[in-house]
Amino acid sequence: MNKVGLLTHRRHETTSSTLTWATHLLATHPEIQTRLRAEIYENIPDPKLLSGPLFDIPGLLESLPYLNAVCKEVLRLYPTIPLSARNAIRDTTVIGQFVPKGTLVFVVPWATNRDPKLWGPDAEAFRPERWLDTPNGGADSNYAFLTFFHGPRGCIGQNFARAELRALVAAFVGEFEMRMADPNEKIRVGGTITSKPVDGMRLSLTPAVRGSESAVEM
Repeated sequence: MNKVGLLTHRRHETTSSTLTWATHLLATHPEIQTRLRAEIYENIPDPKLLSGPLFDIPGLLESLPYLNAVCKEVLRLYPTIPLSARNAIRDTTVIGQFVPKGTLVFVVPWATNRDPKLWGPDAEAFRPERWLDTPNGGADSNYAFLTFFHGPRGCIGQNFARAELRALVAAFVGEFEMRMADPNEKIRVGGTITSKPVDGMRLSLTPAVRGSESAVEM
């Protein structure tokens, strides 16, 4: 596989893994799923309209606040690359700690994204509302969110990945009501480069019916 093929494979793998975790979180939080579906139906009353050649689908999805909040919260809780490493090319310091040249430094988005010191006592909770009031989800700095890393070594495809995830989540939630096939199943996180459920994600899907969603406070 050439470099372009490898990068494309990894991009699609990370997006598919994130979508898997999104379905899990929505299946186990039906009230959030219902609220998200209501927003989608309100703004996309007829999916056939999206097929128009001049219709701005990315712009529409980017304008939906709760859809974006849900996607950001999924990315925070389940960064698809939970751990990475950097090699110190010169002597340096990190928060006052001396790091000699040649040291392998691990960067762990999974830990940072769930750190109560950065996100508060509900850091482990799936709460999309945290993204509705502040751009940083209530954290003091955007560096508390390391899913795509930052700076010159940050993910160059993050904007495309976010747009891709918004589209997939909107389409899936708009078409199906989902719940866990086994409500008592304990999902185990595994994977090598990307995080994914060790035993797969088994869902029970029911076709969603427009107009039948429960009334929710928007």
